[in-house]
Amino acid sequence: MILQFLGNGIVNGSLIALTALGFSLIYNTMRVFHIAYAGIYLWAGYILYFFMEKMQWPLLASAGMALLFAALLSMSIEGFIYRPLSRRGRSENSLMISSVGVFILLVSTVELIFGNTPMYLDFEAGTNFLSSGIFVSGLRLSGFLLSSLVMLGFFVYLKFSRTGISVRALRDSEDLSRLYGIRTSHLKYVLFALSGTFAALAACLSALDVGLNPHLGIPIFINAFVALVIGGIGRFDGPVIGAMLLGVLQAMTEYFFDSRWVLMVTFLLLIIFLLFRPKGLIPEKSRAF
Repeated sequence: MILQFLGNGIVNGSLIALTALGFSLIYNTMRVFHIAYAGIYLWAGYILYFFMEKMQWPLLASAGMALLFAALLSMSIEGFIYRPLSRRGRSENSLMISSVGVFILLVSTVELIFGNTPMYLDFEAGTNFLSSGIFVSGLRLSGFLLSSLVMLGFFVYLKFSRTGISVRALRDSEDLSRLYGIRTSHLKYVLFALSGTFAALAACLSALDVGLNPHLGIPIFINAFVALVIGGIGRFDGPVIGAMLLGVLQAMTEYFFDSRWVLMVTFLLLIIFLLFRPKGLIPEKSRAF
């Protein structure tokens, strides 16, 4: 039985890793505490539901619309909220407060359009039996593999492409990046689009598995931020490692105690790292991806 919970923790950790990676793209490079990210995640799931259940589109087309919508919404938040405030010299706290306002707006519009009741997508996947005795649904196994491939591809691109070099330069210093000819304003839009896409992919996989409700955003955001702190602020690979550890820890909490303790254990872990290892498991280095 413990192996079953461990397997579930690894699968859940891969989804947390996707959301944590998307959040870290914004926080590590622009130092924006992007709480509206939770609203983007929420809306992506409901866009998938709308096209699959209301419009009767196939899964891949519906998921494509969810990813596109999330990318555009994320870029719009940068263009209409964060950038004007930054140009006016507003502080990081002002950006965070504005992000809270955007999040509340996004949640309210979801409740207004779709209601408050939980919703489930009419999608079934077979069950796979692994040799170790762990039962994992085909959907969850596919989600784990897809998440892993997407993150692996991103890290390869980040390491070896010119855009990846620009992203790491922006993380280190925006002013120096401009001096070296990097179009930081354009690059920020690219990062917001990628961030929204990662959130949407995780939201689609989660919605197909456990359904939707308007209150999903904050728990997902908390997991993403805690994973970032555990792995190491300033790095892009650290949150993935932190997310996998967090997913396993949450699964073990459910196994040994109860699911009601998961949130408390998550916050306890956050406090421990902030007190005793604030730089995370993998401290930021001057040249790390």
